[in-house]
Amino acid sequence: AADESRMPSDAEVADAFAELAAIHREEGCDLILLEMVFRPRHVDLLIAAARETGLPVWCGFACRRADDGRVLAFEPSREVPFADVVMQAGAHHLDAAGVMHTPSNLIGDAIDVLKSGFGGPLTAYPDSGYFKMPEWQFENIIPPLDLQDYARGWRQQGVQVFGGCCGLSPEHIAALAELRTAAA
Repeated sequence: AADESRMPSDAEVADAFAELAAIHREEGCDLILLEMVFRPRHVDLLIAAARETGLPVWCGFACRRADDGRVLAFEPSREVPFADVVMQAGAHHLDAAGVMHTPSNLIGDAIDVLKSGFGGPLTAYPDSGYFKMPEWQFENIIPPLDLQDYARGWRQQGVQVFGGCCGLSPEHIAALAELRTAAA
């Protein structure tokens, strides 16, 4: 677990988020896409800094599954129900939200939780494999057609934007792109 005494203060975190968001706006970004959102302590600070830019704000939440099957925020040091993070973020009127850096077999359940507190456009971009210091491990990577099958279900849940995170390849994105032509 992280040593909380060594963590920056909320004021330092808020300043860093605001500085980074302003740099992105000044450099011409069209929107702010927040990734790996899972720490309740930082949700309000992060979204407020992004909102301050005046740009559209999309939020990518990271999740994990508890031993008992519940959907949790990715927070590694404690069990935080994903629904709690969704409700906290929902007060900020995000322009789009989704689940990212999360295994494909958990995304659908997490989307259901997300939809309970967010009514806007939905995104999904899973990962595959796992992290082991110092780098990502490309083991047991989901086959592109299996990812495509999961994505069909996510589309039925209302997901509109698909992508891939750690461990996924151009072949995975090509399989997802086939869904776009199948929907046309």
